[in-house]
Amino acid sequence: MTELILHHYEGSPFAHKIRAIFGFKGLAWRSVEIPMIMPKPDLMPLSGGYRRTPVMQAGADIYHDTQLIAAELERRHPAPTLYPNGGEGMAHALTFWADGALFGATTGAAFAHIADRMPPAFFADRAAMRGQEPAPPEKIMAAAPRLVAELNRTMHLVEGWLADGRPFLLGDAAGLADFSIFHPFWMLNRTGRKNAALLEPFSNIRDWLDRIAAFGTGSPTGLDAQEALDIARSADPADPGESAPDDAGPALGQRVSVLAADRVPDAVIGEVVAVRRNAVVVRREDARVGTVHNHFPRFGYHIRPA
Repeated sequence: MTELILHHYEGSPFAHKIRAIFGFKGLAWRSVEIPMIMPKPDLMPLSGGYRRTPVMQAGADIYHDTQLIAAELERRHPAPTLYPNGGEGMAHALTFWADGALFGATTGAAFAHIADRMPPAFFADRAAMRGQEPAPPEKIMAAAPRLVAELNRTMHLVEGWLADGRPFLLGDAAGLADFSIFHPFWMLNRTGRKNAALLEPFSNIRDWLDRIAAFGTGSPTGLDAQEALDIARSADPADPGESAPDDAGPALGQRVSVLAADRVPDAVIGEVVAVRRNAVVVRREDARVGTVHNHFPRFGYHIRPA
């Protein structure tokens, strides 16, 4: 079976969501460390310009966005399932909430406490992703009371949800909803005592975090970035499978640009080789890796004629 390669950096919350799913499913995987900010010269040949973390590679197939990476892991390794008790719809709804409102509240409060210790290049990089100018650290830190209050309201929702004694968010078994809501809180625990202390009043959340952390992160082994590029170059992309085009989707063979709806990085440009209700696959050529297939979710992405 083709090895799974995760391109990530240790402190990335979204990468840790996928690492935790690796642990839950008991998977072995290869780990390529990438820079936290641009430039990312050894990732761009694979991603075509996509700069978010993480990116998952399987041979010459490249998977973007944790919603699609999680779905691909479920397809390849269905047991244990990320959707216990058939709760796929609820899990995805909670994931969208976690990736948006929860993650925004958590990062806002966390960075308000540590902005003066973060390198200016980090804030410049993240602001560039949104097409904005970076806020000065003192402005970020001055907003701490408001941002912490917003996060507290959000944490009370999760704390109350777990108040009936359930071990996991949707019942007796862990699933995608748990890993999606887990990783913002994981970040709080990693970004200084003041941020970790925000979790102290929430005993249900802390106990639940311990249960998720107990799954571990699977069995990673390191891989050099050039080796990952060589693997892609020596492989052929897998058959992208049947398509199910719809009126709103791109046509097979169409040259398109793909970019995240909430970011303004360079678009990924390629030829559509598969389109389904929830995903699109584009073929690209790159001098360093040859032919690759880049897989994107359709939720949260703009797919336009190039």
